[in-house]
Amino acid sequence: MSVGAEHPESLDDSADAPPTGSEHATRSSRSLERLSRKALKRLMDSERAGRLITRLVGPWVRESSRLTYLALGEVTRIHEGAATPATSAGQPLTRFERRVFSQNGEDGVLAELLRRVGAGSRWFVEFGTENGAEGNCVFLADVLGWPGLFIEGDECSYAALERRYSGNASVHTQRAVVSPDNVEELFARAGVPPEPAVLSIDVDGNDYWIWRAITSYSPRIVVIEYNSHWPLHRRWVQRYDPQRVWQADDYYGASLAAMRSLGEEKGYRLVHTELAGLNAFFVRTDLAGGLPEGDAVPQRAPNLHLKGGFHTTNPAPPPIIDLDA
Repeated sequence: MSVGAEHPESLDDSADAPPTGSEHATRSSRSLERLSRKALKRLMDSERAGRLITRLVGPWVRESSRLTYLALGEVTRIHEGAATPATSAGQPLTRFERRVFSQNGEDGVLAELLRRVGAGSRWFVEFGTENGAEGNCVFLADVLGWPGLFIEGDECSYAALERRYSGNASVHTQRAVVSPDNVEELFARAGVPPEPAVLSIDVDGNDYWIWRAITSYSPRIVVIEYNSHWPLHRRWVQRYDPQRVWQADDYYGASLAAMRSLGEEKGYRLVHTELAGLNAFFVRTDLAGGLPEGDAVPQRAPNLHLKGGFHTTNPAPPPIIDLDA
C-alpha cells in the first residue's frame, strides 16, 4: 500500500510543482490507482487532500468541463429544434442521445421528447439525484431555468444539493427517502403541478413500487431506471423493502418488461431505452403519437459505460416477484 493510503494526513501536497504533459498523466494515473476506495473517502475529508486530488486530476477536469459546454450548446439547440437530425417520426431516438449533466445520453433524448410532445407546465421532479452534479433534470433546472423538485435521502449528498440550489428560488429541494407511502405527500408539499413535464425516478430498488403509487399526478414524460440484467421479456420485480440498500450487484428494481407493463397500466408508452441499458423513457399515451413503438424501441441489455459493463451477480438474491407466475 502506498504511503498515505492508510494515513492520508502524511501526504505532502506542496513539495514540488504540478507535473505537466505525459509525465502528469502517468503519475496521476498511477497515484489514483494506488488509492483504495476507503482511502479516497478519508482523503476527501481534508482540505489538503482536496488540493492534492485537484493537482492529480485538474487537467482532466478542465477538459471535461470544456466538453460539457460544447454538449450544453448542442442539447440547447435540440430543445430549440435547431439541431434535429432528419428523421421520420417512428425511428429510434438513439441518435438524439447527448450528455451534459445526465449519466448517459438522457439529456439529449429528453430534449427531443420535450420538443415533440411539448413542455406543458415546464416543471420537473427528480429523486435519487444525489448532490445534483449529475441528473436527468439538472439541465432543465440549470440551463433552461425550469422550476422543479429534487429529492435526496442521503444526508451528505442532500447538504451539497441544498447548497447548490440555495440561490434558486424556483428549484425546491427536500431531504427524504421516497416511498410509496410518502411520494405524493412530498410532491404536494413542494407544490408540484398535476401534470409535471418530466418525472425522473432512480432509487436503485423500489422504483417500480414508487411509480405504481403515483396516481394523483400525470407527468408527460417518465424516465425510470430498469434492471437490464434480468431477462428483458420476463416481468420480474424485487420485493418492496423500505430498508434495503442496493449492494452494487444485479439484484434491484424491475425488469424492462415489468416497467413496460406498469407503464401501460398507467397510460404510458415505452418509447426508448438509452445505450447504457439503465433508463427507460415513457410518454403519456395521449401525447405519444408519432413516437417510436414496437420494434423501433430498442431494448437494451447491460452496457455500462458503453463498454459492455455489467454488475456482479448476487450470490444469494432475495426472492423475486414474477408477475407472470
